Amino acid sequence: MPKELRQLWDSLPHKLEFGVLLAAWIALFHLLGNSVIGYVDTRSMFTWLNTIQANAERTDSDDAFGRFVPFLVLVLALVRRRELMEATKKVWLPGLGILALALALHVVGFLVQQTRVSIVAFLVGVYGLMGMLWGPGWLRAVFFPYFLLVFALPIAAYLDGPAFKLRLFSSWLSTSICANGLGMKIDRIGTMIFFPGNRTTPAFQFDVAPACSGMRSITVVTLLTLAFGWLNFDTWWRRGVLALAAVPLAFLGNTVRLILTFVVSEAWGKAAGSFVETKAGIITFSIALLGVFALGRLLREPRAPMPGGPSPTPDPAANPA
Repeated sequence: MPKELRQLWDSLPHKLEFGVLLAAWIALFHLLGNSVIGYVDTRSMFTWLNTIQANAERTDSDDAFGRFVPFLVLVLALVRRRELMEATKKVWLPGLGILALALALHVVGFLVQQTRVSIVAFLVGVYGLMGMLWGPGWLRAVFFPYFLLVFALPIAAYLDGPAFKLRLFSSWLSTSICANGLGMKIDRIGTMIFFPGNRTTPAFQFDVAPACSGMRSITVVTLLTLAFGWLNFDTWWRRGVLALAAVPLAFLGNTVRLILTFVVSEAWGKAAGSFVETKAGIITFSIALLGVFALGRLLREPRAPMPGGPSPTPDPAANPA
């Protein structure tokens, strides 16, 4: 691997020029990247993003996993390093158009005080710089892993409405299965779940937490499913089927987690159920990812014959003497 990484590095032309232009692009977004200084007192887009993500980690917001997305993108690029190394690299002037589009997008984001738009503009601009100095072949090879970086955008604040509706639906579906399918004595009002209690456990209630809406699991599972499909399949329809399956699989995992929460609550009380609800998120991801792997096995592509392998034996009946 170190040898291949060295070969990849050596295959990149105009590294000095790219470094200088990238440094200038970063400086622009550091000095004039954020106009919403009433929320975070900084002109730097990078400081603004770091503050948002730090707050998300403290409050357990759905934006908290955004810091890990660049590492996933880097791993995907390293796994497909041979494709990047073999891509034709040349100066490509239309890359200036991508860079100009990114600059215009940043101006719009700055004027309307939407730093998230400027983050997209920064990513598009870096993509344009790579295209300008390394050509369209490189852009095609790097397109998929690079634009997974959009999953790092902090957009949880804009998903409160859909997340609440999803939380309501998850609560309704899981309580319906418990009451009608498992015969449990359980009631629901909105996202509040009521247990009548029994001889050993007093009556209690708890609210299905916003983190249990399933929005986070849908986002993470979709990201991982896209990566899995890109690494394991060459045909776009197979990748598309996997991508479409990500949302229902994540929702299935979240529903199973809530059902388990209610079963544990009825058997051992509120504290035990709350523990499952808040600490057993691995259940959601395990079920969803197992579904992704199973679907991937079902959709697996036929293997190409090995070079120099034995030729198929002709059927004598197919060519009668």
